[in-house]
Amino acid sequence: MGDQLEPSVPSTQLEPDATFTLGSVEHLTPDPGVEQCVTSASGVTPVTPADLSRLYPPLPRGEFSPSVLPPSSGQSHRDEFFALRPGALQAAISETERTLGEEDGKVQGAWLLTEVDHWNRESERLVLLTPRVLLVSHYDFVGLSCHLLVRIPLHYIDSITVGPFHFPTTSLGRRCGLGLRLGWDKLRESSFRSRWNPWARDLPSIILTDHPGVESGHLSPLGTLGTFRTELTQGVRMAHQEQPLAGRANGPLILEKPIQMETVLGLVSALSNWAQLGYAKPRRLLAF
Repeated sequence: MGDQLEPSVPSTQLEPDATFTLGSVEHLTPDPGVEQCVTSASGVTPVTPADLSRLYPPLPRGEFSPSVLPPSSGQSHRDEFFALRPGALQAAISETERTLGEEDGKVQGAWLLTEVDHWNRESERLVLLTPRVLLVSHYDFVGLSCHLLVRIPLHYIDSITVGPFHFPTTSLGRRCGLGLRLGWDKLRESSFRSRWNPWARDLPSIILTDHPGVESGHLSPLGTLGTFRTELTQGVRMAHQEQPLAGRANGPLILEKPIQMETVLGLVSALSNWAQLGYAKPRRLLAF
């Protein structure tokens, strides 16, 4: 037979710029805007620093910084003192009321006043009055707990003095307004050691005055001495009639005269009262 045709063998060599895509062959055209990776026997050449600067810019977000918004100009009265926050004062009254016994009677009134100690330091105090006793609670409105509770029987109170504060001429921490000093042993004077001890608890008297929250108008009349003075005087007189003490004059001694303070210099109390460290309130930049 004649010359036989040899079967054609498919070529295994591809053009340099060909690739397989779903059974068809396409020719790739180099993009002049993109640098091509140079292949070698070991693989792809590493990326140049120019490529990194283009793929990962040094400041992808520019010079962004979070914006700081100023606080609102209108400050709420609830932010002045923690005692003015919803439910705080009522919870303190309820917790203190649970310490009363049946013989003490029911609460006739509650006030949030300021105690002025013998070093002229101010402290926030919750005061409850019943027909038999007066409770002065050192209540913490931050931790919502009572640290100390002073219980004074009304028939033990023998003097109530109301008047302005009087300080020595060298004192730095003078104050305005009226104060109320109630004493339960007018015949006993404080010892020298107790007067110079800022944490003394054996003094026979206590001084109360208005709470600074009344200036905003949100604590009246619970923070003033007006109604407290009237209710206390009537309660003490009734208690003396019902439970008179042997050897004591009938009824308390009611005086209206200046309340003498013995703080000669009072630098520590002046700084403490200026910062209102005796009150539970926000401290802004400083922690409470």
